[in-house]
This record gives sequence, structure tokens and C-alpha cells, in this order.
Amino acid sequence: MELFVLGAFVAVLVACVAVGIPTAYALVAGLALFSVYAWRAGNSPRRVAEMCWHGVRPICRILGMLVTVGVLTGLWRAAGVIPAIVYYAVPLITPGLLLLMTFLLSCLVSVLTGTSFGTAATMGAICISIAASMDVPLVLAGGAALSGAFFGDRWSPISTSALLVANITGTDFYGNLRNMLRTAVVPFALTCLIYFVLGWLVPAGAAGADTAKALAAAFDLSPIVLVPPALVFALALARMDILLVIAAGIVSSVPLCLAVQGMGAADVLRTALFGFTAPTPETAALAGGGIASMVSAIAIVVITSTYAGIFEETGLLHGVEGVVARLSARMSPFAATLGISVLASAISCNQTLAIMLAHQLSRDLATSAEDHALDLEDSVVLVAGLVPWSIAGGVPLASMGAPIESMALAVFLYAVPLWRLATRLNPAPSCRPSCLV
Repeated sequence: MELFVLGAFVAVLVACVAVGIPTAYALVAGLALFSVYAWRAGNSPRRVAEMCWHGVRPICRILGMLVTVGVLTGLWRAAGVIPAIVYYAVPLITPGLLLLMTFLLSCLVSVLTGTSFGTAATMGAICISIAASMDVPLVLAGGAALSGAFFGDRWSPISTSALLVANITGTDFYGNLRNMLRTAVVPFALTCLIYFVLGWLVPAGAAGADTAKALAAAFDLSPIVLVPPALVFALALARMDILLVIAAGIVSSVPLCLAVQGMGAADVLRTALFGFTAPTPETAALAGGGIASMVSAIAIVVITSTYAGIFEETGLLHGVEGVVARLSARMSPFAATLGISVLASAISCNQTLAIMLAHQLSRDLATSAEDHALDLEDSVVLVAGLVPWSIAGGVPLASMGAPIESMALAVFLYAVPLWRLATRLNPAPSCRPSCLV
């Protein structure tokens, strides 16, 4: 029965992807399917609802963070924070360095905003536009931008995926960030080297000055607009609560919107709710953010979190967990987690559910909660962006105007898990009795 239910869910997902129906509808259908399973297993409708709430309750903090990040990304656009970063960085881009700079600038913006979607819609879109004007293959530029977007999605003091991993594993958020640095240094350097070499191998023209001029004409880009990101990182380094860090980024950007960019109070509120509206066609790539931009993500997180509660309390995944346990006895915890992550990402169509499924199926493999959190960060958080039919990678590429084939050249997303496999930085422990179930 369990395999039939899971198979039906996968069939619904595949069908929705095949005919172009939004993934959210498939997830709602999945919720109905799993709820009926729980009810047929002898649980009352009230009990099924309690299961759903049990899954949602641990991520209420995540929902609050999604709302505040939406406000932050909207106000940082309006306050000139992101435009200033683009303005000061564009003159550094030369044809031979375009791919490397696309990766590095996307890394910077994704670390500042904590979102791959926001990075792709801003810096990614701008870099893709510059690549097109230089006749650089968009598949290469898209891969570099996607790599950079996921760098901060994985490692940022305001990353919602990093906070989700910390919450579900019961680990320290900042401790996880520190551990992630250890496994990312070499893959980051390797990614930079590959994009540097590819950049000089690909012939290109010159462009970018027009973008900088358009930003300078639309915004006041004095250095003071860089105060909010400086404050955010100072508080993050002081290990302040992450929601307080985001709140500080929001509060510090409001005076910039009012006094520096000349906005009215009503415009600031409208931007916080509905996102930033670009003042000129030349700056249209900067539009976005606001709570409205997070509504779809919030809905997906809520729906997929209910799955976790039903899975855990009905034993729907016990059969799969047994297979995982037997396989883990023959490989390292990370290798097993990576394999689970590929499967979870392929069937979930979004990063949130993939993370929660991978956690449930691999939580007993690592020797500590910290190791398990690192295994998730180095596997499913990145692998989710490599599934063509998943919104995790598909939406960022679509928003920046890059082809889906760019996933094949998102070097950083491959480099981290391959480096972990090659070096066995988290070697497999001796098999515990549970491995033999």
C-alpha cells in the first residue's frame, strides 16, 4: 500500500511537469493523497490534521523568515543596496573575466540576500544581459550565475534553506555555517579556476557601461547605501539571532529609502508588501522582492511540511528507510545521503520537500546531528538545483533568461558533493546495529 501511495504521488508530479501544470497543484494533490492514506490507516480526520500541524510547527520560524526576507530584498532594491553592488562591480567585468565575475558577483548577492531566486532575478539577469551583448554562450553564463546563486542559498547568514536544515536537525545555525566553509573552500577555488579558464577560451566582445550608467541615473549610489549589508554581516559575525539580523537589515534600509532615494512612506510600505518597481526600463531586472514574492514559496513550504508530519507518524516511509539502512552499511553516510538526495530532489520538484525527505530518510546515518546537517547542506541543498523539472533550479534560470541546459555547467553544485566523495572528509563510522535492520 505504501509503495502504491508513493508511486501515485510521483505519477501526479510527473504528469503535472509533463503538461505544464504548476507544481503547487501537484503538491496539494499529494497532501490529499497522503491524508487519505493516514485516514485509511485508522486515524480520525482530527488526528490527520494534528499530523499535518506536527509537520508545520517546527518550521514556523522559517515562515517568519521567508516573510522578512521578502521585505528585505524589496527594500534593499529600493534603498539602492543591490543597485550599488551592481554599479560598483560592473566596471570590473572584462570579456575574459565575464564568467568568473558572474559567479563571484552572484555569490556576493546571494550571500547578502540568502536567496537563489532573488539573486537570479537581479545580478543573474544583469550578468546574462551583459553576456548576451558580448556574444558569450548563455549556457555558460547561466551555469556560472546558478552556481553563484546557490553558493549563498547554501551559505548565508540569512539563508532560509540553511535555517531549515538547522531547525530540522536541531543544530546550531552559525555552527553549521562554520562547518560548511570547511567543505566549500576547495570546491569554490576549483569553480573559480574553471570559469576563469572557460572565460578566456570563449571569444567575446565588450559591454556593461550602459548598465552602470542606467543605475547611476536611477539611484543615489553613494557608499552610505552599503550600510545595511555591512550591519547585517557585523551582527551575523556577532552570532545574533538570525531574525534580529534580518530585522536590522530591514530597519536600516528604511531611512535610505526615505532620505537618500526620496521615496515616500507609502511607497516604502508598498515596496515591502508588493516588491520594488523599477523606475526605468533599463533597470527592469531589479524589480521584485516584497512579501508577495514569497507567497508561492510560503505555500510550498507549508504544504510540504505537512507531508513530513504524516510520513513520520504513519510510517509511510518505513519500507524505504529499511532499504536505506541496508545500503548505508556498504557506503559512507555522506554517499548514502547523496543518493537519497538525488531521489528526493527528483520526486519533490522543490528544495524544501527534498530537504525534509532527505532528512527523514538519512537522519540515523551520520554519527552526530552536526555531521548530518553538513551532509544535507553538501548534498540535497545543492542537488535540488540540478533537477530540470524542479523549481529550485528551473525558476532561477527562467528568471535570468538562461537555458535549462545551464544546469550542466553549474560547476559549484557538482564540485561540493564530488569533493566530499573524493576526500571522505566525513568518513563512514563503523556500522551500528541499526544499519543491519
